[in-house]
Amino acid sequence: MKLRLFLRVAPVLLLACGGEPTASVCAATGRTVASVVTFATFGKQHDDKTVEGLDIDGRVSDGSDPEGCYQVDSVSPEGTPGIDNAVATLLPLVEGVVGQDNIDELLGAAISNGQLILLITLRGVDDLENDSCVDVAFGAGMGTPLQDSSGHYLPYQTFAWDSVAAPITVVPGGRITNGVLTAGPGEVVLPVRVLDAAFNLGVHQTGIRMTVAPDANGPGAALSGLVAGGIVAEELAAVIQTFNVGNAIKGAIVPLLKTRADLGVNADGTCTQISAALRFKTTASFLLDE
Repeated sequence: MKLRLFLRVAPVLLLACGGEPTASVCAATGRTVASVVTFATFGKQHDDKTVEGLDIDGRVSDGSDPEGCYQVDSVSPEGTPGIDNAVATLLPLVEGVVGQDNIDELLGAAISNGQLILLITLRGVDDLENDSCVDVAFGAGMGTPLQDSSGHYLPYQTFAWDSVAAPITVVPGGRITNGVLTAGPGEVVLPVRVLDAAFNLGVHQTGIRMTVAPDANGPGAALSGLVAGGIVAEELAAVIQTFNVGNAIKGAIVPLLKTRADLGVNADGTCTQISAALRFKTTASFLLDE
């Protein structure tokens, strides 16, 4: 029962509604490099109070500035200041109900059994080490994952976009420098498919930072890194309120959403979004129609 309660809430803490595919801001001319997500988890706060995530708003906020929503930014495990990931501070509330290890276990099971197929594709790639213009596409995938004896996805399986289940969204104009791809801001819609939950939510002001590891034995690459951005707090609260998770979960989390909002300052100075981050790994694949 606790796992099912967590299922309803945890994916939503990461994601929010997004936008349509965006035209490239530079000339991304080259081949497509497809991959499928084989591991995903929430960006977390560590015991030393460092937080996994990205600097979404380009500010280092100390809690005193209205542009930073009067919220204190975090520091990454690598020592980078200005990290925006307010959802990381809410995760302990959920973990206190369902147990800390269940987050990764739920996401891992959905990926392993093929319920959650999330494709990340690099478009317009000329060089996997250094490239001045690469677009990054996200979407739901169709296919039946094949695994080795250890339960890991076999590389170079063929998938297809499931554009009926979820839109394909693109963050344009990324750059690869010494094997590290950075991109954003953009709008991304991500599919959530875990146990009996099936819905599409997205991330606003999306930033991406990932390592691109070319395959020495094939044309593809494995990706690993972070996707981060803002969730509209009111939309997130409305989604949680529709879930049959019990008043204890709703009462613990929903009231905190607006108080933790740290992005999306509107015209009257109200902050409308709460920041979040997803850490992921992929394996190389093939993609039909690209």
